[in-house]
Amino acid sequence: MSRASRIATLLVACAACAHGDRTTLPEARPESGGGPKPATEATCSAPLPLLGDKERLASIRTGVDQLLTAQARLLWETWTRGAAPNLEASLAGREALFSPETVAFVKDARDRSEGDERRALALLHAFLVGEHLAREAAAGSPAAAGRLALTWEGRTVATERVPALLALEPDPERRAGLERAWADAERRGAAIADARWRGIAAAAERIGYSSFLALAVELRGEPIRRLGALANSVLGETDAEYRALVDALAHVEMGTGLAELRGRDMPRLLRAGEDARAFPTGRAAGDVGKMLATIGLDLPGRPGVVLDLEARSGKDPRALALPVEVPRSVRVSFAPQGGATELRALLHEMGVAAYYAYVSTPMLEFRRLGAVTSETWGGVFEDLAGDPRWLAERTGLDDSHLVPIVRAAAARRLHRARTLAARVLVEIGRAGKREGSPAVAKAILERAFARPVETDELQLFLLDRDPLLESADALRALLLAAQGEAFLTARSPPSWWHSKESGAWLAAAFADGSRLAPADLARAFGVARVDASALAASSRARAAAAGIRQAGREGPSSPRSLRPEAVTGVAP
Repeated sequence: MSRASRIATLLVACAACAHGDRTTLPEARPESGGGPKPATEATCSAPLPLLGDKERLASIRTGVDQLLTAQARLLWETWTRGAAPNLEASLAGREALFSPETVAFVKDARDRSEGDERRALALLHAFLVGEHLAREAAAGSPAAAGRLALTWEGRTVATERVPALLALEPDPERRAGLERAWADAERRGAAIADARWRGIAAAAERIGYSSFLALAVELRGEPIRRLGALANSVLGETDAEYRALVDALAHVEMGTGLAELRGRDMPRLLRAGEDARAFPTGRAAGDVGKMLATIGLDLPGRPGVVLDLEARSGKDPRALALPVEVPRSVRVSFAPQGGATELRALLHEMGVAAYYAYVSTPMLEFRRLGAVTSETWGGVFEDLAGDPRWLAERTGLDDSHLVPIVRAAAARRLHRARTLAARVLVEIGRAGKREGSPAVAKAILERAFARPVETDELQLFLLDRDPLLESADALRALLLAAQGEAFLTARSPPSWWHSKESGAWLAAAFADGSRLAPADLARAFGVARVDASALAASSRARAAAAGIRQAGREGPSSPRSLRPEAVTGVAP
């Protein structure tokens, strides 16, 4: 999901929660620069005028810019002050932006364009298609807005809360019971989800797409065979690293091996390394801000950047970067709570905020659209939370405290990459017949996770559908972030986050926004294509730093020193 689309999604979720539990809501972003002025009631409520092609295209771009600004401002008030969102008001009078006629017009303009204009219009078209289908689906199945829940220990629990409960549950039998209740709840809600996807499929067919895969090609900007090949290569290239890391983590944290793990165990396993001494409350914002200032990306000194970093009643504590007007108004909300999850999220959001704050291109699409780009830069900074050298410098803790953090962070990142790859392959398989069977999906998951997959885990995975392959965007961003980390380390070894040169290079890269497609961004990092080689190499280096020997390779049997002077951060 693009950052722009996520703003509307968050507003819908906030409205559904109505000041209740918001533990699983996502994040969003800002925008501006030489772009259009903020929307007004007069400019926003008028239908698209009858203009020449060039003028009509400019009007569409202005309308999208104004809509995103209005929604970002609304989300900011909801997120930081608990204000009740009025999503309908933000959409009023803008229906023409997402009409089939507008979508077709932009597609035709894209097909007649070349170079940067074609890239820009591809991003714009994908955004308009996504928003059109979202509105069609919402109109056709209003019941889908309800949240699924289950009963556990006499209380009602929203299904999105279950992973957090599994992470806290020490008893294996109780984890099994909770997973079973979760799967039962999701199965009960499957009819609503199926109806929603049928509505989206029908709406997509009305604008010319015969299948979800045909639409996914448009939205992701890549042929399906390439996305499938990438997912397959991720599973192949990271297999040894994943097995070694997760097996070692399982033995230390759960007293069992990889083969004995089940899906219900993973939330608990992957929260390992959350040492309160390494992630004290109140440290994260200062540490992240200092790091950015060191490389020359000082956000407090950047015009238009607002950092709301204080806790208060009604404020959602989770880190959120919002592109209100890129780069003229970029806002970050955060309230300190402590913990590794908080640090990762803040690094990610501050990285995204830095990206938007340094965008200078005048083109709407490159300033505001392009999910892979913003998530790549967020991922580059987020990955510092698992870097042995950065952790050693930041915490001053000895190796006995740092090794579990490094080991868990490396396993967590690989597990996410392999989960995304599996989802891409399973969703592509759904378009086939035999290839889309539960048996084939089970085989894909067992390959990805290197362990048995039981019925409830398989059902939960299959019920969480992604026919438009948003997971492919998330996977490419994760792989690109690892490539970006390797590139920056090679330019400014051994610690790129100390180098003003790194900051200058990043600022220059940020300036173009999302002008570079994922494959072009990989080439900017000095590699031929988006692939998993950098992720695998980084994982090997971090595993070695944590004393994990990979099968078939020489390596230490006890942790190497994690002192800054001893950690290379480069794969053997």
